[in-house]
Amino acid sequence: MAIIPQESEQGFAHQIANALGYPFADIVIGSPHDAATALAARDTSPRYLIIDIGNRSADILPEIDTIAEYCEEGTRVAVIGSVNDVNFYRELRTRGVIEYFTRPAKVADIRAALYYENTGAKEGGGKVIAFMSAASGDGASTIALNTAYSLATEYRKSVVLVDMDYQFGMVAKNLDLTTPFGIKELFEHPDRGIDSTLIDRMIATYNSSRLKIIAAPNPLLNFPDMRIEVIRDLLAILRREYDIVVLDLPHIWTPWVATALSQSTHVVMVAQLWLRSVTHSSRLLSAWRSVGVDNQQISLLINRSGAKFKEAVSPRDFERVCAAPIRYYFVNDIKSVVAAENQGKTLLEAGNSLLCRQFKEFAGFFEKATGTTDTAAATPARSGLSGLLGKK
Repeated sequence: MAIIPQESEQGFAHQIANALGYPFADIVIGSPHDAATALAARDTSPRYLIIDIGNRSADILPEIDTIAEYCEEGTRVAVIGSVNDVNFYRELRTRGVIEYFTRPAKVADIRAALYYENTGAKEGGGKVIAFMSAASGDGASTIALNTAYSLATEYRKSVVLVDMDYQFGMVAKNLDLTTPFGIKELFEHPDRGIDSTLIDRMIATYNSSRLKIIAAPNPLLNFPDMRIEVIRDLLAILRREYDIVVLDLPHIWTPWVATALSQSTHVVMVAQLWLRSVTHSSRLLSAWRSVGVDNQQISLLINRSGAKFKEAVSPRDFERVCAAPIRYYFVNDIKSVVAAENQGKTLLEAGNSLLCRQFKEFAGFFEKATGTTDTAAATPARSGLSGLLGKK
């Protein structure tokens, strides 16, 4: 719910809702007193409450106290205002307000404050890394799988890879895994509560390693509706049980995909140096930012660097159109990829190519971000990202 003083603020309220994984905000135009009246008539309280107080300050505190009477414990509250007063800020904090933002407030900052409080980040929960292709065929699934395997084997992390491509996911098939359950348990039964028992049923272990897989369905099925709360609950449980959660997201734009991205610690855009990739990358990056994904969370990765069509778009033009730097380049090694798929293995198991070494280095970037959970963690032969960062 968003409480705003005037209609002109509705767009910003909806942006905050999108960033938190909701398609739109439940808006009350008026004062906190008006919102309290609206809440009194409802059976449930909002999960998140944004209060825009305009130019008001301490005189609004009694109205905020009134709202608290109609909110359940656990409702996350953020306040936006024009007054910059440390005493007022302290009064809000003593009332349980998570954060006070002076104008101009940023969607990403509000989302970060509410999300931090909601996910239990203080307790050191696992990280969520989402991968998406800019265009179909750009290779996000291959990169997600081999990065996850590198983190599990080279760095001894507990990793779960969730294949979210309900219709065309290939992770389990590429690994020769038989998975009777998987992600369809959530998509086909969205009203079912999610708990650790259900997730254990969905998970398959790959090759007795630390890598777990939640697979996409085998048959081609109609895409069911997915409630965004299901995605949030799934990620919350997985973050408690694993060091790293890797999401292989489909190349679509839906509220639940937006939710998965907004709940991710880091998001990787996988593209190629060709026209449709730069076009879709620009559009997707704009959409990601609109739901509160900060530029610092995004890594733009160029796959198959050195392919014969690389001249179609220069790296400089790609960065200019996307308003984002290219952070990594993966070499063009289709032969190794095909060989691994034919063997039902990851690239790291199938050989020791330059591409394999790049996956280890790329995984090392995320390993540093998460810290080491095993004192016996392995260290790759090459450290750093020099093999990824240099253009040909």
